[in-house]
This record gives sequence, structure tokens and C-alpha cells, in this order.
Amino acid sequence: MDNYQDYKKEFLDTLRTDSAVNGSDTQDEFLSCTLGMLEDYDEIQNSQKLGFGDKRCSGQRIMRIDGYSFDETDHSLELFISDFQDAYDTENLTAGRVDELYWRMYYFLDEVCNGKIENYFDDSDDVLKVARLIRYRMNAIGDDPQQILKIRMFILTNKELSTDLLNRNLLETKIRKNKGSSKTVKSTKKIKKSDFNGKPLEINLWNLERFYEKEKSFSSDPIVIDFRKDFDCDGIPCIKGNIGDNLGYEAYIAIIPGKLLSEIYIEHGSKVLEGNVRAFLGTSGSKSVNSGIRRTINNEPDKFFTYNNGIATTAADVETEEKDGQLFITKIVDLQIINGGQTTASLAEAVLKKTNAELTGIFVPMKLTVIDDRETENEDGVRFYDQMVQNIAKYANSQNKVTAADLFSNDPFHIWMEKMSKKIFAPSVHYSVPTGWYYERSRKRYEQEQFKLKSEIDRKRFRAKFPKDQLITKEQLGMYLTTMKEQPNIVAKGKNFVIKEFNTIVSQDYKANKGCFNEFYFRKCICAAIIYRTVDNYLESHKDSAKRQTGFWYKAGGYKLDIVPYTIAKIIHSMPAGYSLDWEGIWNRQAVSPAFMREIEIVTKMTNDFICDSHGVIVTEYCKKAETWADFRDNVSYKPSVNFIDELMPESIVHEQEVSSQKDQKDTDELNYVMEIVRLGSDYWRKLLDEANKHSALGYVEQNYLKQAVDFALKGNIPCSSSGKVPARTMAMARSIFEIKDKLESLGIKI
Repeated sequence: MDNYQDYKKEFLDTLRTDSAVNGSDTQDEFLSCTLGMLEDYDEIQNSQKLGFGDKRCSGQRIMRIDGYSFDETDHSLELFISDFQDAYDTENLTAGRVDELYWRMYYFLDEVCNGKIENYFDDSDDVLKVARLIRYRMNAIGDDPQQILKIRMFILTNKELSTDLLNRNLLETKIRKNKGSSKTVKSTKKIKKSDFNGKPLEINLWNLERFYEKEKSFSSDPIVIDFRKDFDCDGIPCIKGNIGDNLGYEAYIAIIPGKLLSEIYIEHGSKVLEGNVRAFLGTSGSKSVNSGIRRTINNEPDKFFTYNNGIATTAADVETEEKDGQLFITKIVDLQIINGGQTTASLAEAVLKKTNAELTGIFVPMKLTVIDDRETENEDGVRFYDQMVQNIAKYANSQNKVTAADLFSNDPFHIWMEKMSKKIFAPSVHYSVPTGWYYERSRKRYEQEQFKLKSEIDRKRFRAKFPKDQLITKEQLGMYLTTMKEQPNIVAKGKNFVIKEFNTIVSQDYKANKGCFNEFYFRKCICAAIIYRTVDNYLESHKDSAKRQTGFWYKAGGYKLDIVPYTIAKIIHSMPAGYSLDWEGIWNRQAVSPAFMREIEIVTKMTNDFICDSHGVIVTEYCKKAETWADFRDNVSYKPSVNFIDELMPESIVHEQEVSSQKDQKDTDELNYVMEIVRLGSDYWRKLLDEANKHSALGYVEQNYLKQAVDFALKGNIPCSSSGKVPARTMAMARSIFEIKDKLESLGIKI
């Protein structure tokens, strides 16, 4: 949407519609919506709502938070409070109101840490469970991975910023280069506050205009580091690499003081870690590596430069200046650490924990790649920028090596899923025509495709072809398939943890046996989505709320995110041995059967009763434990109905469907190989053969295969039998030729 006022009106209209449908109030919908968007932007992780309203506490103070989360990557506690007004023309948000909201969050945290919070809530209240967890993590010391080192408070509002806030220069404009042009991005600065119990504290203000700018840009707010202005130094001494022109990037080698690197991380947190890398670091880095880094920092800081492999980084733009014959980087736009996240975090922890607060004598090698081209795509739809980041992570040597699979947006599996989603259409059950389930392998790709279309008519056609309610992100797919594998405790840990586990397995499986990934597999993925969303919608549509009192057992603000995966996993585990779900039936109906729906109704209530008896532990934390799932799986009695069992399919039949689909996929792949040989042309294959011979990279048989490719492409026609089929020998030859091509490319030999 091009106009902020239109966006503002549509935003409020949507909240009001959702409020009427869900039986909630617009305040609650605003909080849910904005928290969801912040998670989509990777600003926060796994947020939890905790609404108890304004509450008086000691000294007649008023405390309140509306939600919380923990950032496991940079050990941050995040507290949320909303200031919403259900009106098109809202009053302005003043500096005084910002302070008022800040003190409400501050007083809550103070009452938690001084132990007086128990005086204001019943023992059974979830607020106390959360408070005890926060207090434990605030007081954790040493190597405890749960310790909190930083506090971030978020004010979420739909109000406009008042003049007094604007006059404080709260709004800043950032410049980002893209293909040589500049782009203006509005953002709000963080408001620094005094430390709380020795831990840095800041306020992040998100008003509706900021959300609008974020949505319009399809990207994160770039981090702009001005070394002179922000850190009172000349910059980073560097050498610019003479690597040639028109490459789409520039290269610098620099040495950055450890203290400066730690300050950047303390200031910006995990936002300086490339988004996909962030998901793979968390608190799961190698214990031995982290302890080694800490020992060097604390005991041998003068040897840090020698022992440490340094960091690999990217940027959109830099500014440099020469001083006394030395080149300095004075400003970096959109700094991202691709490799070396553990090094950076360990330096920041040493400062925050005061084990080596000054980091005197510590210097870190730094390789900086400035990638100006952020949008150009190859034939697979992979951006030049994403491919560069992937290769940097793959080949750079660092303490926590990040593999190509880690940067999962460009993983072959996800590219394959995207392609399948655009060519396989679902039966026209809910819509008048067949429609596609759009697989979004990279954030905002669904919107970006529409943005590229020239007219509104074309955009309407796109949405008719791929309805928004049939959009699946890679994170969602990870949750759906992990649930189907009976691992609801993994799903309960949040999308970043799930995608880490899921991508590692699925990438290995895809590389090992591509034949298993075929049309039948894709349909099963969609069926998993249908099942998961059916359970979710059932709870959401029946929930009891103050606005819509249904009398249903599930209450607004309940534990839906945990109930859904636990319910599905329980039903699947309880199916008789040797039987499977009727995947074809679910696909053809684009819905679960009435018998399946009845099982969902029974087990959701059973799941809710079980997880709410969490023995004094926060329910959301309780559901993350493997032993919780084991207890529910093995000790809670449940037997599926006869009607549900009768419609299950023998696994032997499902296996036959899979084998048949694998054969079809193999034939399709090999036919595509044949056609691709012709398309690339004889000159291509001749040049590839010549390059291979120069490097002595192939044996006699492999050389002959490439010679056959030359001859085959030269003829320019595809041989067919009298029945119209391509001979099996030709198809096998084509597959072998492309295996040789892949081998050469892995050796760096390509045309």
C-alpha cells in the first residue's frame, strides 16, 4: 500500500473485523498483531502475552506489562506494553506518556526482582510463574545459558508521535544504497535508560508509521554505524582489496578492537547477526569453543588476535577516510555478521559480566564484503546477495562454522518446494477454480511478487491463484512436519529452534535421495498444513472471551500454540500400527474428515487439561520438555474411535503411492535433463569438456559422456520410440551427464 493513511485505516478496519470474528477486543488484537509482526521481522522471538492490566504495587506505584519474551542469542529480556486507541484520528503519543508506560514496566520488573510480586497475585496465577522465571534468569551467573544480560522494553502504539518527541530527534532517517541509488527509511531510535541492577536497559518505540515503513520496504531496518558519532573514534583501520571492477561487491580487510566490537553488539544485539545465522547460534554453540574463547579473553587477551579466526561480515555501503596514510572505515550501513557470532557475543558477555570489562589488548581480524546488489536473481530465484552470504558462510573459517544448509532460504529443498508450489494446484473445493498453496521460502516473497506486477488487475489474479490463506512459510512448514513426526515439545520451543532441527534433517534427506521428494511428498506437506490449521482454527473459532461468551472450555489467551502440536502428535501416535492417515483423501477434500474432526474435539480438551497441570512451572516452558511429551504420550489414556480408524490407510498402500510418485518424479527429472542438454547447446558442452581437460578433472568414461552431450545437443532433437517415449538409455545418459556437470561445478569448473 502506497499511502500511510490508507494503511492506517485498513489496519484498524482489520483489527475491528478480527475482533468481531474472534470475540476479542481491538486492544488485544492490536497486541497480537504487532507482536506477530515483530516476530516476522526477527526483532523478537517467541513472545508470550501476559495481560493483567494496571495494578497497584508497593508505594502506590502502578505496574503493568502486556507480554514478554527472551532473546536466547544475546541474553535479553523483552517486555511489551501497548498503548492503543480504537480510532482513525488518534491523540498524539507524548514524551510524558512514554515515560509513564516505561515506569509501569520498570515497576513490574522491580517488584519481580525484590520478591514482592507474590503479594499482589494468587499462587495459581501465571503471572507469578513468569515472575519466578524472570527472577531466576535475572540472578543467574557464570555460564548459565538462561541468564539475562540486557533488558529491552517495547512500547507498541497506533498513535502519532507528538511534537515534543519529534523535537527530541526521536525519528531518524537512514540511507541505504541499492544499485547505486539511495533509499530513505524511517525508523525510531532506541531510548536509553539507566541500567537496571547493572544490566543495560533501553526502550524501543514502535508506532504504526514505523510498521508501515517496515512493510513497505520488505526488509529490516538497516543498522547504521557511525563510528565518530556513535562510538567517538576515528573508525576501523582497513585495507581495501583490489579485486576488480563490476563484481557487484567490494572487499576490505580490517582489524577491529574487541571493545568496539562488543559495544556494537551490546548496542544492536542479535540484529547484527545475519537473520538465518541468528537462528542457528542461540545458546547451542559448541561448549568447548565458547569456553576456549572465554579463557583467551580473560586469561590471555594479548593472544586473542593470534588464536581467533576473526569475523566475516557484510554491508550495504561504507564510508572511508584516509588519515596519516591509513585508510579508516568511518561508517557502515547494514552491518551483518555472517561468521563469528560466538566470538562477538563472547566479547559482549565479558563486558556485561565484568570479567574483562575493558577488553584491553584484544583485537579481532575482520573481513568485510560490501554487497551493493541486493535484488538481482538467478534462474532459481536466488538473490545475488543471498548467494553471496551463503557462500561466505560456507567457505569462511570460523569457530562455529555455518554450513550452506544453515542459510536455509537458498537450500535446494526450499527452492524445490517453491517450484512445486507454483505448478501443483489443489482441487477446487473452497474456491471456484483450482488454487495453489504458495510456499514462501524467504520473508515477504509473497508480497514482493505482487509488488513487481504492473497493475492491480494482475495482483488480483495472483491472489486468486494463490489465496493468502494458502500461504505457507518455511518456518510454518517446519512446525507442521515436526508435529507430524510426533515432536510437539520441539515445536513448543519456537520457530527458530524448529527450523534449525527441521532444516538439518530435511536438507540431508534431500541430498541423499531426491527421488523421495516428489508430488506425493508435496501433497503430504500441504495435508500437514491443513491438519495443523484445522486444529488451530477450531480453538480460535470456539474460544470463550469477555466479548463473546461461548461457554467453551478454551479461553481467550490460552495455550493454543502448545495445544495444537500436542493434540496432533497424540492422535498420530495413537493410530494402530501399520496404518497411516489417508493423505489422498485429505488432499482431495482440502480438509480433514468429520471422523478426524471428532478426534480433534476430544483430544484438544484432553491436552489442555494435561498441560495446565504443569506442577508450578510456566505452561509454555513445561511443554518444551521432552519428558512432558513422553508423559502425555505414554500415560494419558486415549483410544481413537472406530470411525476414525476405519478411514485410515494401510501403510503398504501409502508406500505404493510413494513408490509410484518416486518413479514418476525420476522419469520427469530425466526427461528434463534431456531437454536441458539440448537447450544449453553444443558449444556449452564443448567448452565444459575443454575446461575439464585443462584441469585433468575427468576420467575416460566421464569424458565420453560429455562428448555424447556435444553430439546430442548438436543434433538438436530428442529421440523417441514408436510409442512416443524417450528411450531409457537416453534418459540414463542425461542423468549421468548432469552428475558430471555437478561434479565439475563443485571443483570450481563451470561455464
